[in-house]
Parts: sequence; structure tokens; C-alpha cells
Amino acid sequence: MKSKTKRLLWAGVAVVLMIAAGTTLWIRRFHHYTPVEAVQDVRAAIQAKDAPQPVERFLELRYGPLTDPANRQRAFLDFFNIGHIKGLHYLAGRMGSEQRQASTAAMAQWVANYRTAMTPDESASLGAYVRSEAGRATIQQAAAQYLQQDVQFRARTASVIQELMTTVANVRNE
Repeated sequence: MKSKTKRLLWAGVAVVLMIAAGTTLWIRRFHHYTPVEAVQDVRAAIQAKDAPQPVERFLELRYGPLTDPANRQRAFLDFFNIGHIKGLHYLAGRMGSEQRQASTAAMAQWVANYRTAMTPDESASLGAYVRSEAGRATIQQAAAQYLQQDVQFRARTASVIQELMTTVANVRNE
């Protein structure tokens, strides 16, 4: 083999190994949260940063119009996506203390509003999911991830977690 061919071959092998290592690290860190989803979150966060209601704007940019029940449910269920949790934790870590506190309160309010404004069909659909094996597993994994976070993070997000769990309990019992 010519030396140029050998170098190209080794460079190709190195690139493949770096991609494999990067993919492995990404999956270990963010689970099923794809880079495309991460880019969507970052893009929505940047665009919503200066909006009058940044949480609602973020959710609309990320999931589509919140007048659509499917979009609202997807937004709600992503609170239990481990990779999404880590991504939001990363984004929130880049905010100032006052902005993070305001965003957390607004997020808790959004979840509470979602619960009270759910139609019977939405409630039944969400209830069926959280009672399913996949729904139970997702909620258990999210709870385990939440408990692994430091005490300060858990204290800052307690209001959101309380609203999420209240919503889950309400639809599970219906």
C-alpha cells in the first residue's frame, strides 16, 4: 500500500472511532434525546429569551401551536424525557438566578394551567399513557434522574415537579 493510501485509511478509521465515541458519550449522557432535539431546544430557547412570556413561547417554538392538544401533550410528556431534562438543566444553568427563578415559576404555572384546561379526551389519552407500562417506566426513570440531581436543583424545581406529579396523579386516577 502506498503511504498516502495508508494515511487516508488511518484518518478514516480515526474519524469513525471519534464518531462512535461521540455517539456513545452522547447516549450515555442524554439517552434517547437526539442532537436534532437538542438543536430544536437551543434554537427555541434563543428565540424565546426576550419574549414577554418566554416559557409559552419556548413551548410553541419547540412543539408547535399549543392550541393543538397533541402539541400540549408532547410538551408535557417531554418533562419526563431524561435527555430533555438534562438539556433543560443545561440551558437553565446558563440563565441568571432571577431569570431561572422566573422561568421555573412560569413553567410550574404552565403545567398547572395545562392540567386545569385539559379536555376530557386529553385527560383520557394522557391517563392511558401514564397507566401503560411505557408510561410507568418513563415516569420512574425521570424520578430517578431527578433524585440524582443536587439538592439545590431539586429545591429550585420543586414547584414544577409538584405540578407534574399532581397532573400525573389526577389523570392516573380518572
